[in-house]
Amino acid sequence: MRALFIGRFQPLHWGHVKVIEWLLTHYDEVVIAIGSADKALTPENPFTPGERLEMFRRHFGANCRLLFCTVPDTNGPTSHWGAYVRHWCPQYHVAYSNNPWVAVALSFWGVEVRSHPHFGEYSATLIRRLIAAGDDGWRGMVPPAVAEYIDEIGGVERIKKLLVERNF
Repeated sequence: MRALFIGRFQPLHWGHVKVIEWLLTHYDEVVIAIGSADKALTPENPFTPGERLEMFRRHFGANCRLLFCTVPDTNGPTSHWGAYVRHWCPQYHVAYSNNPWVAVALSFWGVEVRSHPHFGEYSATLIRRLIAAGDDGWRGMVPPAVAEYIDEIGGVERIKKLLVERNF
């Protein structure tokens, strides 16, 4: 059986990793849906879809039990988003999200949506804010390979420019 896990992963952090590891103990395969794939280089979405995919590869390696898809936004809450997920992603049997809007949007299209456990108090928003503030505490909130990759692509400087200029 195959499960779907949806997120923006801006960036991939330990909370995401722990949910994926939990899902892999319950399902044969996990489809990772990278949301807001049409957004990049903004304060809320500083990384491109390709960079987010690379974060997964750097941490998980070539895990053949993980499949990936990217899903664009519909530019507003709409029932069409659930259709986008069905169109852009490989087939799956159940979806996991703790976001109420995601649950409603997918349920509208007949998808069974379940909530997943929380594994710590991780927040990509907090991570981006710590980076912008020059606080290296963010490094402990992401896998080491992800922190190294963010450094490699100039992600710290990018986030500082995007967030500091908007007074986050």
